[in-house]
Amino acid sequence: MLRDWIAPLALEGFLEGYLHRSAWAQPASATAAIPLLDWEILGRVLAATNPPPDVIVCAQGKKLDLPPPRDLTEMRAYLRIGVGLCMRHTQRCDAILGRVAAGFERDLPGSVQVQIFVTPGGTHGFGWHYDIEDVFIAQTVGIKDYYFRENTVEKLAPFPPRDFFGFQAETAPLQTATLVPGDFLYIPSKWWHMAVCREDALSISVGVVPGANVAPHPKA
Repeated sequence: MLRDWIAPLALEGFLEGYLHRSAWAQPASATAAIPLLDWEILGRVLAATNPPPDVIVCAQGKKLDLPPPRDLTEMRAYLRIGVGLCMRHTQRCDAILGRVAAGFERDLPGSVQVQIFVTPGGTHGFGWHYDIEDVFIAQTVGIKDYYFRENTVEKLAPFPPRDFFGFQAETAPLQTATLVPGDFLYIPSKWWHMAVCREDALSISVGVVPGANVAPHPKA
């Protein structure tokens, strides 16, 4: 799966040139991911019960104390009021997303989880933050502007931090990438990032924590 998303760059070239080193965006290399996550597939994941998805309801950088939607009708109601979702461990809820996880597990050592982001147009889900895992993003619906920069102030700090206020002291150059369906973005572990949607958007975000038997920490 990863090999497809980074083509024509070979996996060895990605490992040597980018993994744990630098963010990298590439247009149109993840077009094969578009049919892996559309509104119909999202509806199946929302309705999954054995197990159900692990859902964070969020808007404008805040986690909201709202019940997860159970179908597309409820999801669209949330989108209309500017509320989105981060759905974690979705590879457990859908066979297609399970194959995404399996593909990454073949290419990279570590613990893999597949997340779905559902974000209303004109909003963002999480504010500036960083993750312990390396993040591999395929945009499948809508347009999303991603902002990211190296973490030079908390790179060696224990994870998770108490908060992400350290970003205010960051001086590393700001980088950006606009993703449309089929585009790919890699963000290294502990790099600062956030995203703003231009229109209702869906994206697959694969998190890989290096090392065996290490589970990704929930996002803040």
